[in-house]
Amino acid sequence: MIDNKKKRIAKGNILFLSSFSGATFTFIADRELMIGLAGRGFNMFTVAYQKQPEVDLMENNGVTVIYCEPGSNGVIDINELSSLIIDKSIDIVHVTYSKALKKVLKATKGLKVKLVAYYGSFSLRWHDPSAWFSFLHPRIDKIICVSDAVEKHVKRQLPPGRRERTIRIYRGYDISWFDGMEPISRAELGIDPNDFLICSVAIVRKVKGIEYLVDAVNHIPPELPVKIMLVGKGTDSKKIIKRVKRTKRPDLFLLVGHASISPAYTAACDLYIQPSVSEGLGRAIIEAMCMGKHVIATNGGGLVELFDKGDTNIVPHSNAKAIADKIIECYYNRDKLWETGTRAKERIAKYFNITSTINMTET
Repeated sequence: MIDNKKKRIAKGNILFLSSFSGATFTFIADRELMIGLAGRGFNMFTVAYQKQPEVDLMENNGVTVIYCEPGSNGVIDINELSSLIIDKSIDIVHVTYSKALKKVLKATKGLKVKLVAYYGSFSLRWHDPSAWFSFLHPRIDKIICVSDAVEKHVKRQLPPGRRERTIRIYRGYDISWFDGMEPISRAELGIDPNDFLICSVAIVRKVKGIEYLVDAVNHIPPELPVKIMLVGKGTDSKKIIKRVKRTKRPDLFLLVGHASISPAYTAACDLYIQPSVSEGLGRAIIEAMCMGKHVIATNGGGLVELFDKGDTNIVPHSNAKAIADKIIECYYNRDKLWETGTRAKERIAKYFNITSTINMTET
């Protein structure tokens, strides 16, 4: 974690609005960005609705936390937000999610404050009227995009005169955050120690492509001792269970569902797969890379930016057979997976680190 000990002359007052989930690793990148900016001399403010360890860490490292009751949609009330901006002489409001952005746009009407919005997917569409009341609103001064692919998409949605307002800043990580991550035991999972364990973490939505990973087992030889563990909200839903039962090998699956510490499951696996049809960048796959896991990803969206050009661990999206072929290849080369896992870890440390994110956000 970034350590703030030196006090500096304040560079400005920033209100940073992020969706606190209570799950440490869901919010850690935003938390460390706030702490890092506080260490660079900015007066950092954020809003929380209850005490929790993540919030305490920010308070102990230079971030001022404003506690309040959540309004509609679980976000601070518009009038209260407007008063906060005025009372704290906020210069910049940095917003990371749509529900808060819509309220910020109303709360800052008539106020001389700059707005920065963070965007991380491909769902924005210029022909969607609601988009003009959120991320396409002309009031927004800068849109931070999580990957080059997302920035390219956002530029296409914006009017030509506002396309210069986008910037790509990768969401930075620190591989040390995952040092000492205790993997969930195979005994607890109920699998054999010799099973080749594959993991994928996602909140199940169409763009996550989970069905293609499920269907991949239809192309895997029955003699391979493979287990596929699906972790995240919706992975134990009736829809996924039904899909699994339609495969030739439903016995290969572990449907975990929501997990408060999903990296513990990733830490236990031999191979991590991100089967997304479309992905801005991918938090879960970055976590896997931070832990030195061999990863397979599709060419859906910004995932390819995590890999060196020409990396053979990228497969076509929406293609169950391609995923299966790569699983088979990895199984028969399982003794060498640590080598590519180590390189993946080094790539995150070099190109997707939290210090670079702080540097770019500061400017």
